[in-house]
Amino acid sequence: MLTEREKILIKNLVDEYISTGEAISSEKILAKSKLKCSAATIRKDLNNLESKGLIEATHTSSGRIPTVKGYRHYIDNNLRRKPLSIEEQAAIKNLINSDANKHSIISSTSEFISEISDFAAVIGSLDNDKKIFLKLDIHKLSSTRALAVVIMDNNQIDNKIIDIDKIDSKKLDSCVKYLNENFSGIELRKIPQILTKSLETIRGEIDTALKVLNNFIYPDVDDFYITGQRKLVDSQDFYDIDKVKNLVELFEKKQTLKEILTNCISNENIQIYIGNESGSELLADCSVISAPYKKNNKTVGVLGVIGPKRMNYQRIVEIVDFTAKIFSKK
Repeated sequence: MLTEREKILIKNLVDEYISTGEAISSEKILAKSKLKCSAATIRKDLNNLESKGLIEATHTSSGRIPTVKGYRHYIDNNLRRKPLSIEEQAAIKNLINSDANKHSIISSTSEFISEISDFAAVIGSLDNDKKIFLKLDIHKLSSTRALAVVIMDNNQIDNKIIDIDKIDSKKLDSCVKYLNENFSGIELRKIPQILTKSLETIRGEIDTALKVLNNFIYPDVDDFYITGQRKLVDSQDFYDIDKVKNLVELFEKKQTLKEILTNCISNENIQIYIGNESGSELLADCSVISAPYKKNNKTVGVLGVIGPKRMNYQRIVEIVDFTAKIFSKK
């Protein structure tokens, strides 16, 4: 539980750090917050905030910066959106409502989001056709990869190369048998909802089945338009070569982004992942803000912005949410 003064300090510290990128000293935060107390009192409060894991001292100065926990507290308690300009709103509406084909609209909108956010942007669309599951076949290609083939009722056959490195062979075989015996004739997209409500005694098979089926239910990585990668790499927050290597791997493999955006689709609300909240080491130095968009009350796509943890959340959240709402109205 924070005192009122500590709440004021963490808000002002995050605001100032986002604005300047410099570690904040006790003297600077005292002047910024305009609190009527001594610098010694501020130092004591900052020590308390540090002990609670909300801020940390840097190695290069006596100042402090927010931790992931500090950013989370700020977003949950102090985030006030910054409306887009009339010109920006009009530009987004014109791009999305243009007569161009779907791929051109998504590509140009992604580029514009990257431009106004100054970070990387990603937009993906879902195939919203109803698919009725009939059968799943798994053909192992190696100890880590397999060909998964799903047969649908309209003679459609979909296949994916899937990662089976961390999946037990017996569980994989049980998963295939379980799905084929219990879910033939069920709409593919409804199967995960049914599975998650199933008995705990077959939890292993259910988890395996979800990992396999998500490859077919959610967008292929190639269906995502990612723009502005260079903007993110060039950001002053990625001065360390290891951080840049993580970004390069993130954009080359794309699988991590697919999983993060899949979570957003599942939750159907705007999502903010800060650093390791994403569960991926590749995104440890980044924040991801994403939102799904709908048509006829069905989620048909997802979009997001990827930037450093020190991003202008007030503005980026508004960019993502506003764009998702315009896509939903199209």
